Amino acid sequence: MAWNSRDTKRLDNEGVKSVPLGAPISTNPGSLNRGYKDSWDIDRAYRDGVKKITWVYRCIDAIAGNVARLPVVGRKDNLPSGELDVKADVLDLLNRRSNPGEDSFAFRYRLSAQLLTSSRGAFVEIIRGKGGQPVALHLLPPQYTAPIPDPKNYVAGFEVILPGQPKQILKPSEVLWFKHPHPLDPYLSMTPMEAAGVAIEIENLAKYYNRNFLLNDGRPGGLVVVRGEIDNDDKDELRSRFRGGINRAGAVSVIASEAGVDFVDTSASPRDASYTEMRQITKEEILAAFGVPESVVGNAAGRTYANASEELRVFWLETIPPHLEMLARGMDALDDNLYFEFDTSSVPVLIMAKQERIQYVMNEFQQGLATANEYREAAGRKTVESELADSMLANPNLTPIGNTKKKLEVPTPPDANAAPGAPPVPPEAPPADGAPPAGDNAAPSATGPAPAAADAGAPPAEPGPAQQASAPTGAMQFKDAVFGIQTKEPDEWDVKAEATTDRWTEILDRSLERLFERQQRVVTEKALGAKSRKALAAGTLTAAAVFDLDVWNKQMDEDVRPVIAGIVTEAANLAAEQTGESVDLNDPAVQQYLDDQVARVQKTNETTRAEIATAIQTAQAFSAGTDEDRHLLLKAAVVATFLHLLNSRRRTIAEHEAQTAYNAGTYISAEQAHQRMDGSGNGTLTKTWVSMNDSRVRSAHRILDGNTVQFDEGFVVGKQMLRFPGDPLAPPELTINCRCRLRWEKK
Repeated sequence: MAWNSRDTKRLDNEGVKSVPLGAPISTNPGSLNRGYKDSWDIDRAYRDGVKKITWVYRCIDAIAGNVARLPVVGRKDNLPSGELDVKADVLDLLNRRSNPGEDSFAFRYRLSAQLLTSSRGAFVEIIRGKGGQPVALHLLPPQYTAPIPDPKNYVAGFEVILPGQPKQILKPSEVLWFKHPHPLDPYLSMTPMEAAGVAIEIENLAKYYNRNFLLNDGRPGGLVVVRGEIDNDDKDELRSRFRGGINRAGAVSVIASEAGVDFVDTSASPRDASYTEMRQITKEEILAAFGVPESVVGNAAGRTYANASEELRVFWLETIPPHLEMLARGMDALDDNLYFEFDTSSVPVLIMAKQERIQYVMNEFQQGLATANEYREAAGRKTVESELADSMLANPNLTPIGNTKKKLEVPTPPDANAAPGAPPVPPEAPPADGAPPAGDNAAPSATGPAPAAADAGAPPAEPGPAQQASAPTGAMQFKDAVFGIQTKEPDEWDVKAEATTDRWTEILDRSLERLFERQQRVVTEKALGAKSRKALAAGTLTAAAVFDLDVWNKQMDEDVRPVIAGIVTEAANLAAEQTGESVDLNDPAVQQYLDDQVARVQKTNETTRAEIATAIQTAQAFSAGTDEDRHLLLKAAVVATFLHLLNSRRRTIAEHEAQTAYNAGTYISAEQAHQRMDGSGNGTLTKTWVSMNDSRVRSAHRILDGNTVQFDEGFVVGKQMLRFPGDPLAPPELTINCRCRLRWEKK
């Protein structure tokens, strides 16, 4: 701008041409040493807008009222991130009493209202005490106050000309100037009143037109037209009947005539319909100019709860923050050491938005994508000095997988040459998979006789040379520090598969949580509503009236099927990428599998409905209690049902179905590869059962570990044949909580 340029500050500079006001003031000598005024009539804006147009008043009242309720805080060192200063004297002027005749709420309300209506902005005079500290703040009338442009200092002062009083010039240091930045003129302030000016004028004229029409219109509700000639006396009588007046509006006149009569309806016209539509359009324009949704001004008719809630979010996230920023930055001149801002921590809508953000970070922390300190910082809590708090932890055992501050050192398993003092394997741990228990009656091992007795306090002996020769070597061997079971270190395929299933488990768990919470809300309302209470008292309440199985099966299909399809897709692509095979996910076999697994998940609804049916039967059979007792018994049973569903069954279902879907995707990629190979003479395809090989694995699955069969064959468990681990066609007792995986290869 001009006041930042040396070349444009000379009034005798011939190289600078005259430009309109608002550009370099140095080229407009006529603007110097006098107040800079515009043609905007703020008195008329108030008189014809705020005072007469309902929507204008409610928009200003909604913005100014909500802003006035927010306390002003100051941060030290004039930094947005500085500590709060609660002892500054200037905060008393902004939060308690601004001047002897006005409390701070009224002061902030009028300040916001003037900023919304005045094209010059709002002006606040600072009254300072003997020490130079502000002791009072007074709002100057914007219609009588104007800035005096200055080519060097931007503003030379502020001119105040009150009616009947001499002109006063206030120094720039004595006035706070609040304004909405104008895109063309730095000495003016934009207002929504200007943007909505035409709509406000139309609304005002429409109201006057309608008022005058009602006062002056003499049209009856109907008009009788006489055919033929009538004399003057009859004409005078008709004129008297149809003479205007509010008491005659809507009256119908009837006369007699030998030639007949016609009736004309004069009560409505297309003009009336266009008037209604015009009023609706002008209302929407006014609300849009101010950025205030209609539900904020008190009319939420025709809106769903979600839409009304979203309008509140828009109001507090889009309209209010810029307004608060303009007010806060205008206060900076009050104290050079304080950064002023409005405290919005108590606004319900913003609290909900913050909680959603915290919940999002919490989910990332639970999935191992964020650290505990990152979560605490996002939640507004102090971080803790702990290496574990800076580490990303993987579920379900909260195992460190990385550190945001330093490189994570993964401990190596102990060996026979470990230094003295190394922690031994717990003595009560069970023996390795397939090994006999140590003790007096232990059978001799393959490498020699067992010790005569096991020392209760000594760690198990290391395997001998023959055992080491037969066991995996190098990085493929380590001891389970918890169970003492000899397992294989997971390779890259195991790590990627586990990470994928863990991630999809969290996604599926969240989908089920939302579904079950919605189910809990609907079912509880139905089970405990007035209609159900009457049916329960009469003994006619049924589970079908409370839990609609078809509706919830359809809802589960819509919520769960896309997640399962995503798991199958990623697993199939991952297997195809490792083996160089392509996968057709549009194969009907894929959709058939999705149908099978979704049908199995939908059995959860059958279990829930059966539990609710049992609860209803128990409550209705409670003959010793009153109707209220039976109602309370049913309420407790319903609450317990969903408590168990949300806290226990949900996670079990998510883990099981995610693992099953991953194996199914691997199986589908193998099946398509097998179909391409079948009969081609290019070899055969085999599939292998891979167990987690720890203490949680059931014995039937541990026996299958490493079992390799031809692809068209199945894995035999007892009398059942499984296509892959977690096969949805297998009995639940062979698949629930199964963590085994499927591998396949071409030979």
